Amino acid sequence: MKTTFNLEKYFWDVNFKNLDVKAHKKYILERILEMGDEQAVKWMEKNFSKEDTLEVLKKSRQISPKSRNFWNLVFTK
Repeated sequence: MKTTFNLEKYFWDVNFKNLDVKAHKKYILERILEMGDEQAVKWMEKNFSKEDTLEVLKKSRQISPKSRNFWNLVFTK
């Protein structure tokens, strides 16, 4: 996965170079929604649809209730 800034810090437990945006969409979205900074969120919004993001928010068990509530407020305005 190529980026213009350091997203690698959110994926310390995998080989970052092997992450594929399409194949690992859920995993990438979970990490950014739970731990991402403003720059990571901007990258996420450019690379994933709002529908993809809302689907992960709805189904993921990896996102904390606090984060889920925050992002639901942000994305359902």
